[in-house]
Amino acid sequence: MKSNIIIIGIIVLFLLFMSVASNGNNTKSYGQQPDKSYVNENCGISINYPSDWKFDDKLQNDATQPMNHIVEFRPNNEADSLIMVGIELHDISHLPDRSLESVKANEENNITMTGKGIIETSQAIPIAGNEAQKIVYTIPGENNERINKLEIDVLAYNREYKIIFDPSGNELYKKYITTVENMVSTFEINQPTFEEIAC
Repeated sequence: MKSNIIIIGIIVLFLLFMSVASNGNNTKSYGQQPDKSYVNENCGISINYPSDWKFDDKLQNDATQPMNHIVEFRPNNEADSLIMVGIELHDISHLPDRSLESVKANEENNITMTGKGIIETSQAIPIAGNEAQKIVYTIPGENNERINKLEIDVLAYNREYKIIFDPSGNELYKKYITTVENMVSTFEINQPTFEEIAC
């Protein structure tokens, strides 16, 4: 009799543990795994994004500008729609020094030049077989909060492909950073056609 009670107790505890673990892992991730593909052959990029996100394509296409927005991704729910994962393309072919070190110095200067941005980490990483710099920094928010931002600068084809994670607060940063890193891990750059869009 006692052994049956002990066994039932163990089963109940196990089920409670599994329930808590399951609830903890399913806290409205809005598509933790990127399972849909975005491809822009003109700019030579592809990236996967969660199926319950949406994207806005070709936000800017001005041949007179050295920088163009390619696409922005957002969770397809109103509560979290203020976060954005964007991809930009900067033409750096005219620069005398197109090394990663030079791009890193320029991007870090852009972040800190106003005196408001503070760089938390900056490290060289490979992205899709290309040199890249991953920069995590903070900017002032409301109530003296400093909001985390993420920028990844990838060098390929005499251009700088910039991936930006721009949440509106640190709770959203924490909630979506794993999803964003999963998206970045699928980022690929192929030979661009540079047609129809000023890449």
